[in-house]
Amino acid sequence: MDSLILLGLRIGILSLLWIFILVALNAMRRDANRAATIPVNQPAPGVSGPVVAPAPRAQKRESARQIAVVEGPYKGSHMELGVLEELTIGRANDCHFVTGDDYSSAHHSRLFRRGSEWFVEDLESRNGTFVDGFRIDQPERIGVGSNIKMGRTTVRLLP
Repeated sequence: MDSLILLGLRIGILSLLWIFILVALNAMRRDANRAATIPVNQPAPGVSGPVVAPAPRAQKRESARQIAVVEGPYKGSHMELGVLEELTIGRANDCHFVTGDDYSSAHHSRLFRRGSEWFVEDLESRNGTFVDGFRIDQPERIGVGSNIKMGRTTVRLLP
């Protein structure tokens, strides 16, 4: 009789385990389907804030002459790039371009020029650097009109 009860308990626990696995897989499938249907320029469900239209794609011949804050604590501030080959962006006072954003790292990212093209690189920041909505983990080429988001601050290269 005891072996029959133990066999029943084993089958019951095994059944509960399989039910849990199937429920978890179903939830992941629903989340993946929901994420696939969200348009790129709309915030995810539960995220508040304005919907920002994507920046126009840069033409190949335009060269960046200026970097400007388009969203964040220092909105409207800008800097001429001129002959600079490299600059650091962050909240520290020794950065070339200070964001004044508590959510960006002291030395958040680095912009550098190779020939006539600009690249952005994340400097091991805590919250990451995003180019046109995508998190970067290696240097990424950017052009005029590309949005670079660090914390709550968004900067853009301007012609």
